[in-house]
Amino acid sequence: MPLTSKPTGLGFSELWRHKRILGWCLMIFILPINFGYEAASTGNLLAIPTFLLRFGTLLPNGLREISTYDQQVLNAAFTCGLFAASLTAGFASDIIGRKRTIVLASIICVAGIFIQGFSTSIMMLFGGKFVSTFGFGLGHTLAPVYVAEIAPDSIRGVCLALVNGMIVIGQWLCALVGYGTSHIQNDWAWRALLLTQLAPPGLMLIFGIFLLPESPSWLIIKGRREQAAHSLLRFNGPNFNIENQITMLETAIEKEKAEEKENVSYLDCFKGSNLRRTTIVCILFLAQQVSGVGFITGYLPYYFTIAGVNNPIGIVQISYAVQLLGNIGSWFIVDRVGRRPLVVHGMIVITATLLVIGGVGTIQNDKAAIRATVALMTIWGFLYQFTLGATAYAVGGETPAVRVRQKTYAVNLMFTTLSATLVSQVIPILINPSSANLGAKIAFVFFAPSLMICIYLYFCFPEMKGRSYLELEEMFQKRVPARQFKNYISDAHVDSLHIDEKEVSVVHDNGTV
Repeated sequence: MPLTSKPTGLGFSELWRHKRILGWCLMIFILPINFGYEAASTGNLLAIPTFLLRFGTLLPNGLREISTYDQQVLNAAFTCGLFAASLTAGFASDIIGRKRTIVLASIICVAGIFIQGFSTSIMMLFGGKFVSTFGFGLGHTLAPVYVAEIAPDSIRGVCLALVNGMIVIGQWLCALVGYGTSHIQNDWAWRALLLTQLAPPGLMLIFGIFLLPESPSWLIIKGRREQAAHSLLRFNGPNFNIENQITMLETAIEKEKAEEKENVSYLDCFKGSNLRRTTIVCILFLAQQVSGVGFITGYLPYYFTIAGVNNPIGIVQISYAVQLLGNIGSWFIVDRVGRRPLVVHGMIVITATLLVIGGVGTIQNDKAAIRATVALMTIWGFLYQFTLGATAYAVGGETPAVRVRQKTYAVNLMFTTLSATLVSQVIPILINPSSANLGAKIAFVFFAPSLMICIYLYFCFPEMKGRSYLELEEMFQKRVPARQFKNYISDAHVDSLHIDEKEVSVVHDNGTV
């Protein structure tokens, strides 16, 4: 029978059946913890008094502030490092493999963190942040692609959504460490916050060298079929149907080769059906940036501080905890409800919430309004992590074609990093008391572009829940309209036959065998 668009719903039994692969996914997603930690570090550093004393300037009102320019420099280190990693990850992982790239990324990340921890100037901090971001950026760019290559179709969404959970854990850990060190009355208050992030790359270095198998898809692309089979056994256990999976991977790759008929390059991400795939992924990650996530998740401690919130670093712990709950909730519905409802409806709801946050922000010098803003930002964070935040990584990993998956994801991160650079450079100007000092009214700035993204997603974003890569290849090549993906019945499927006591996998595609 051909595969239909109504796969079995995800339940605890399905997750438990694939507990082994979930464990591998969590291991691969260790470096994205640093992504979340680093993304939140600037906002937490700006709330530590000894950091302000070391690097800040004295304002006429007696308060200390890290200048807008210096904040832009620190933010630029993060985005420039990510851009360089995105540009490099595709080449590196295609040449030396996924595993070796992650090991190399961990070493680079450790070096950069040490530079940060013992910095004596803003520019030294910039250098350390750039190096460490380049390191974990390689892992962050590669991890969703790696997981997409090993995750079963039935739980692919939750496997890929785990990466956002690790990012939120990183953000929360940064806030927790910032809270714990804020009572230290010397430079170790901020040095400890920076050096604590050595733990994830240190663990990844050990796991990567001694435990992590190579990606089966990469091995198949390189023609190393036996090693791919061994890798699949390591990932899935001895009872896994290796022949079926390898046949499906080989068939999907051959279909792409037949369409392209030449070596793969970054230009192939923009040719034929790949252009549509690349656009979907890039727009979805752009939606994260223009929705204001950089402000609401990265600048919360600093915003709460300048807004006059009592115990701002402590309040942030509650906000990040609520965000993590939202992300965990998404794990159980992304493969049950599907991608499209979470992405489209989620984007509409958080866009409307931006309008409400901005409206409340127009009320000046009112403690009730400040408390309402804190509550609304926490709710926004929950909604974001429950919908767009988690689902974007599932879509980013599963949408690209097999042969150009790493390159497509790298292109996406380069595009996203460029937009994040613009956002991160504008936020200090909009929020600093010595600059625009918009406060919560900054939400109005993000409302307009978010509204345009809502329109695109409603008309152009397809449902890919439970689809095999062979099915997706067929649907994109046939240019199936976005809103027909859910009910489309594919002709492509794989059957397992037993011939002379050997298991043989047979591919049925468009009525042919």
